[in-house]
Amino acid sequence: MRSCVRFRRGSAFTLVELVIVVAIIGILGAIAVPRLTSASAGASANALEANLTNVRKAIDVYYAEHGSFPGYSPGTTVPLDKAFAKQLTQFSSRTGGTSPTYGSPFIYGPYLRSPFPINPTNDLSTVTVKANPGDADPVAGSVGWVAVLSTGAFYISATVTGMDDVGIVDPVKRASLLDRY
Repeated sequence: MRSCVRFRRGSAFTLVELVIVVAIIGILGAIAVPRLTSASAGASANALEANLTNVRKAIDVYYAEHGSFPGYSPGTTVPLDKAFAKQLTQFSSRTGGTSPTYGSPFIYGPYLRSPFPINPTNDLSTVTVKANPGDADPVAGSVGWVAVLSTGAFYISATVTGMDDVGIVDPVKRASLLDRY
């Protein structure tokens, strides 16, 4: 007794059909990826603007309660980089001393939730404080933020490439984020 095995044609995909499917998937991917990247950059730009707005408002409230802008060494007129973020994210005394817990004399604030916001153009949350607007700026992008203690100005430290990466290409918008005064 002889047994015959027959193969039926048409039950598998041909090479041409597979190539067409792969090409279609590639075209759809080429269309979708830039749109997703653009949406991500737009979200980062919006987050940056929201962070700036929130910190600038917190600075105003701190000033109203303390009579000076955050960023001074407690009880002095000496600029201190580390004091700025602490004075906005922790409870503070009238002289600018800070404590993570509420209690006399630390009855003011906090003005922002901890941790201090990150600058999405360079992923840094560090703040450099300057006593006056004319003082030298740090190298662009080397810190997250810059604060000017005599005016209360607060702005990003970013390179043009960093701003491009998060979708900030409009010169007017860039100028508002870098507003030093």
